[in-house]
Amino acid sequence: MSRGLVRILFFLTLLICCTPKANANHIVGGELKMRPNGNINTFEVTLIQFWDENNIVDATPTSSGNRDAFAVLFIYQKSDNRLIDSVRVNYINSETIAYQNKACAVVRSLNTTIGTYRGLITLNTNKFNAAAGYYMVWERCCRNSDINNIIDPGNSGMVFYIEFPPLQIRNSSPEFVPPNGQYICSNRPFSMNMSATDADGDELRYSLVTPLRGNTDAQRPTGNSASKRGYPTVNWESGVTLANVISGSDPLKISSSGILTVTADRLGLYVLTVQCEEMRNGKRIGLVRRDFQLLVIDCNDDQPEQPVIKLLSKPVTEVSFCPESPIQLETEISADWSYQWQLNGLNIPGETNPTITVKDSGQYSVVKSYTKKCSRDTSSQTVYAHYADPILALISADKDTLCRGESMKLLANDGSLKTGELIVWSKDNAVVGEKSAILSVSEPGSYVIEITNQTMGCAGKDTIIIGSEAFTLSLPDRKGVLEGSRTTLTPTINPPNLAYTYAWSPPHGIQSAITEKNAIVAPAQETVYTLTVTSSNGCVEEASTIVFVVDKMHIPNTFSPNGDGHNDTFQIYNAKDQIVEMRIFNRWGEVIFQSSGYNQPWDGTYKTTPVPAGSYPYVIKTAERDLNGTIQVLK
Repeated sequence: MSRGLVRILFFLTLLICCTPKANANHIVGGELKMRPNGNINTFEVTLIQFWDENNIVDATPTSSGNRDAFAVLFIYQKSDNRLIDSVRVNYINSETIAYQNKACAVVRSLNTTIGTYRGLITLNTNKFNAAAGYYMVWERCCRNSDINNIIDPGNSGMVFYIEFPPLQIRNSSPEFVPPNGQYICSNRPFSMNMSATDADGDELRYSLVTPLRGNTDAQRPTGNSASKRGYPTVNWESGVTLANVISGSDPLKISSSGILTVTADRLGLYVLTVQCEEMRNGKRIGLVRRDFQLLVIDCNDDQPEQPVIKLLSKPVTEVSFCPESPIQLETEISADWSYQWQLNGLNIPGETNPTITVKDSGQYSVVKSYTKKCSRDTSSQTVYAHYADPILALISADKDTLCRGESMKLLANDGSLKTGELIVWSKDNAVVGEKSAILSVSEPGSYVIEITNQTMGCAGKDTIIIGSEAFTLSLPDRKGVLEGSRTTLTPTINPPNLAYTYAWSPPHGIQSAITEKNAIVAPAQETVYTLTVTSSNGCVEEASTIVFVVDKMHIPNTFSPNGDGHNDTFQIYNAKDQIVEMRIFNRWGEVIFQSSGYNQPWDGTYKTTPVPAGSYPYVIKTAERDLNGTIQVLK
């Protein structure tokens, strides 16, 4: 053992030894729990104590009372009982156990609570790798002195005990279900749920075992860290064995599912221990024990009539309901009766009225007893409450995006409703008027359906988000191309998007791929070309342009503006629709003639005055290119 651990354990032992001694006769049972906490090799350890509140001594300025503020649990290696570690658990809270027969609980002063202590411990992988595993214990003295089936209970301690495997076997211990507040009526069949659940899904095996008294006594009421050779069991009273811990025509036993049963024939208070073994692949990997007490009393033979559970004033054995619409079960109302509702055999805290609101599925029953006298109680038949089948609500559409000027249909449940179903459509949280399963929409938004079953009140909802998309496409109205040459058609698209797809038609005269954005065309005759643009959402826009074929221009080299009626102007043939701009310059670079288009040929003058004979440069601008040349003016 490390020196650090020795110092810690010495401190804890000193602290425990120096705590004023206090008898633990308020503790009437309990158990330990252990489960992974999330961090590697870290575990949450819980100590559960069942308290008789009548024996609780609260702390005062001069006394610490008998309700411990904390407890120290010790961990030993099973193979050699060697102390390995310890963990301190601190008091967290307590809650009252509900007794289903309140009159008897009052008469017998039954007042039981559950106290919870909790702490964390991180186990060292080098110390917790023994194949045989480990056990953890908590010891305390002494038991309450009025127990009838063991010798000298007031000087007999108790041991809460749990076993767990080495760290390489990840495991949570079984957890007992919380106990009901119950007692046994003599000579009457009795049953009580003492089963457990296991987070790992391991097989659980139940048995009754002899309670442990441990190594404490009235002079040494608290367990210490010293290694023990074992933990002595309690001494049964004469004639008591494990076969008849509580005697009777049907002695106490436990079923394979963890249900205690007994038909007792002797009054008194009896201690017992239920052991739950945890099996994995046929091998025991752990166990936990619950130390518990049960009281056998002489109940009045007077028994209330069996209560009947109703829904809407009608008896029921099975009900279905919607999670969003809880139902109310009820039984007869009378000031003479007390009630305790149960879910799956366990008392529901606080549910002591003749009615109960059912929000969870499960098996519901109600225990009925007299309000003013202690006698036998009686339980109703079980009512199985389960969730109704969910209401199908599903919106479908061919797509989720509206294109410009488009409308679409939304289908609820493929466009049909079942008998008894009502539908409400809404858009952006505002109800729309349509009440059928088909809604035509032409605007984007958040569309919701709520389908309600009129009989059950159940409802189903679904939402679909409809977006919108709009883009513009344009081409020039007309464009010319010289005979035998080609031109490029360039569309304007806003907003631009690399995800668009393109399709040009017709294919005649298109020299580029028809799926390119820009088309290179060389038609033999005037042709209307159409571009179809499709977005990734399926929206489509179209634009067309007329491409006409222009004969080649003939530009003369000379002309003679002498008024003889022959070759008097700079006449350019086939210039219609081709010339965008024309400029003629003198030798000094001055513009002496300029025109937009080609409406009238140059007559050889500048400011109405004939220019001298000579060579004059020109620039002719077309849609495709600029033509540079020289015209010779003759006289």
